Amino acid sequence: MPKGTISILGLGAMGSAMAERLRVQGFTTTVWNRTAAKARPHVEAGSKAAATVAEAAAASDVVIVVLLDHASVREHLEPAAADLKGKVVVNLTTTTPNESRATAAWAADHGITYLDGAIMAVPEMIGTPHARLLYAGDENAFAIAKPALETFGAAEFEGADAGLASLKDMALLTAMYQMFGGLLQATAMMRTVGVPAEQTAKDVIAWLGAVLPLAEEFATVVDGGEYDPAPGQSVDFTRAAMASLITASREQGVSADFLEPVKKHLDELTATGRGTADWISVVEQLRIR
Repeated sequence: MPKGTISILGLGAMGSAMAERLRVQGFTTTVWNRTAAKARPHVEAGSKAAATVAEAAAASDVVIVVLLDHASVREHLEPAAADLKGKVVVNLTTTTPNESRATAAWAADHGITYLDGAIMAVPEMIGTPHARLLYAGDENAFAIAKPALETFGAAEFEGADAGLASLKDMALLTAMYQMFGGLLQATAMMRTVGVPAEQTAKDVIAWLGAVLPLAEEFATVVDGGEYDPAPGQSVDFTRAAMASLITASREQGVSADFLEPVKKHLDELTATGRGTADWISVVEQLRIR
């Protein structure tokens, strides 16, 4: 028995995975894509195809947007603003926090109930326990769309500020890329003596798995704001350690570009008399002054 009607704008890998998941879960789906041919497999699987965004909006009370970027969202939604009025629009396009807020303000001006989202998953994970999706904006929109959204994975509401889901997404992705940057640095160093990347990856996984729980201890110190004297490893100690890592990389003919920014912040702390503070106080250096 159909559970409801959902329109999906954008049939790239992620939009297609979501459309398929909604069909499997019993939702009536209407799909739209700039390149109409991409809708054909979905129509063959049971979806309806809309020729325009306005037509897709008219077909459903909930419209899920999975487009390329912020510019494409505004390009395609703005001409259909009148058709989207009174609808719940869930924007799952990757955008920055301020872009999300700008779209939310635009939606409010046009009587559109808006929910912004961020997808912490790849298309293959949609519908599995490993998929995690973050949402922010209109809480009523979240409540209305939640039965559909929960088919994709864990649905977490972050708050009324429409930029919060995007901000958390960007913060977590920052941690991910920095972590993998460290993996690539380690890989480059070990390859100079013939150790394959596969072995270094195994070593890094084991090592990081052992030390990652320290993140909660770091968080307690940061939230408390008491860095000096250092409850853990001091700036001066870590600064010397970073200098050794940089030297070791260069001795192996490997760039230390990923390491030098951390050393720069530690140098600044020492130069301003904070060498005895905990090294994680570099978090206070990151705010743009």
